[in-house]
Amino acid sequence: MAIVGICIIGLIGFKDTGVFVKDYLSIKDDETEILFNKEEQVKVIKETDRSFIIEKDGSRYEIPLDVMIRKDRITQKYKVLEGTSILDKPLGNPIRFLNRDEIVQALEFSGDYGYFTTEEGTKGYILLSHLEAIVEDNISYGISKVNKILVENNTYYTLVKGEVVAIKDFKEDTFIVVDENNNEFGVNKDYIELKRIRDTVNRSNVSRRASNITKVIEAAYNALGKPYVYGGTGAKGYDCSGLTYSIYLNTLNIKLNRSSRAQASNGVAVNRQDLIPGDLVFFRTSGKNIGHVGIYIGDGKMIHASSGRKKVIISSLDESYYRTRYVTARRIIND
Repeated sequence: MAIVGICIIGLIGFKDTGVFVKDYLSIKDDETEILFNKEEQVKVIKETDRSFIIEKDGSRYEIPLDVMIRKDRITQKYKVLEGTSILDKPLGNPIRFLNRDEIVQALEFSGDYGYFTTEEGTKGYILLSHLEAIVEDNISYGISKVNKILVENNTYYTLVKGEVVAIKDFKEDTFIVVDENNNEFGVNKDYIELKRIRDTVNRSNVSRRASNITKVIEAAYNALGKPYVYGGTGAKGYDCSGLTYSIYLNTLNIKLNRSSRAQASNGVAVNRQDLIPGDLVFFRTSGKNIGHVGIYIGDGKMIHASSGRKKVIISSLDESYYRTRYVTARRIIND
């Protein structure tokens, strides 16, 4: 099976692989219709500013950028599967022996053989059945349409509405997004809008703010269950502002004011309807003065050190106690 795959790759000329993220009806040159099904994989010839050019059953089609992503990129590099030789011609004399896992670059193909160059510049023919094509993951861009925390295998990822995400694949109605460490997370297809990208993504192009928010959120989740200790900043437990103070200091080296009332002057003000994960939310506990703070985690919830529950917990902003005492919110991470 591997041999057949290698020969096919050589014959089709290193085409990339794309996958449809929705059903799409296209029209051939003879005006007949062809339906491409969601999650169908096709060969990508090239990408333009407006569309993908793909190939199926010998015909080419122009496909809008928002209905598919480019998934795999076929390189012209091959890995030697077993010890073999590079030859002066097909069925010819050996030029030199090639070791297992050595990398060679394809120049052209001729039947069961390809014409290759080695890393040191030796050129000759190699039997394709002794090689494996190197396939690189290709990353597409998307824009998050929601604010949401994702968790996979105790690893966190923050979707921030309007921020760029890196998409690796699409399957079972789910985008597979990756963080800067190549951890994978499944995202509902309705949460992401596709954006054009023609080359493999540079991870520095993906939102640094989302990455910093994720560090804060992960630290907040890791603090769940820790005891409430008045004046505590982590050694034995936390009070509400001690939790927010220590998390921002230890994850991003951002030094907030120490009390909840004073922290309400850190960062910039944000309306409740515009909250994103990582924002600080403030409440009055008596009179009109601010006396409590938590870290917003999305979906109308916050993580905070509760004096009533005597530990760090998750609470809804819509609980009657917090809904009636909500005062303001501040955004600490702006870029």
